[in-house]
Amino acid sequence: MVDKNEKMNSNRKTAIIVGVLFIFAIVMLFIGEALYKPILNSPDYLENAYPNRIVVIIGILLEFTGVPAVVLISVFLYPILKKHNEALALGYVGFRLFEAAILSVAYISKLSLVNLSQDYLNKGGVDASYFQYIGSSIQSVNNWAGTTGLIYLIVFALGSLMLNYVLYKSKLIPRFISAWGFIAAIVLLTGSVLINIDMFTGFSEMGLELIFALPIAVAEIMLSIWLIVKGFNPSAIDSRST
Repeated sequence: MVDKNEKMNSNRKTAIIVGVLFIFAIVMLFIGEALYKPILNSPDYLENAYPNRIVVIIGILLEFTGVPAVVLISVFLYPILKKHNEALALGYVGFRLFEAAILSVAYISKLSLVNLSQDYLNKGGVDASYFQYIGSSIQSVNNWAGTTGLIYLIVFALGSLMLNYVLYKSKLIPRFISAWGFIAAIVLLTGSVLINIDMFTGFSEMGLELIFALPIAVAEIMLSIWLIVKGFNPSAIDSRST
C-alpha cells in the first residue's frame, strides 16, 4: 500500500511539474516576442536593433528560457507515456529535442541582428545594401526556424500529434482534451504548409498564423490546467501497470 501511495504521489507531482512547464513555456514565448518582435520585425530593424539592444536581448533570453522547459516536458512525461506506447513516447522526446535545437538556432540568429545593426550604424549607413542583404539572410533563417517558421511548426505539430494520440488512447486525461489537442495539431500543421505555399493570397499572414495557432495554444492551456488541478487518471495508470 505504501508503494502504491508513493507511486500515486510521484505521478501527481509529475503532472503538476509538466503542467507548470507548459504554462511557463507559453508565457515566456508571448512575453519574449512582445518585447523584441516589434523591433526586429520592423522594416528599419537595422536602425533600431542596436539602440534597443537591451529590450531585444531581454526578450530573446526570456523566450530562450522556454527551450529547456520544452525538453523537460517530454523527459518528465516519458516514464508515464512509455507504459502505453514506448515508441511514440521516445519519438515525442526526440521531436522535443529537435524543436529545442531549431529554436536555439533561431534565437542565436536573432541576437546576431543586434551586432549587425551596430556595424551598420557605426558605418553611418554606408553600403546599406550590403547590410540589408546580410540582414535578409539572417531573417530568412528566422522565417524557417523561428516560432512561426515552417520547419519549427512542422516539428512542433508532429510532436503534439504523438503526445495527444498517446494521451487519447491511454485515457490518462479526459479524451476531449487530447482529441482537441490532436485536431489542433493537424490544423496547425495543415495551415502552416498552406500559408508557406501561398494558398491564402490576399489574406493577412499574421492573422492566418494566429487563426491556425490559437487552437493548439488553447489545447496546451487546457492540458496544463487539468494536469495541475487534477493530474493523470489513476485508473489508467493502474490498469496499465496491472
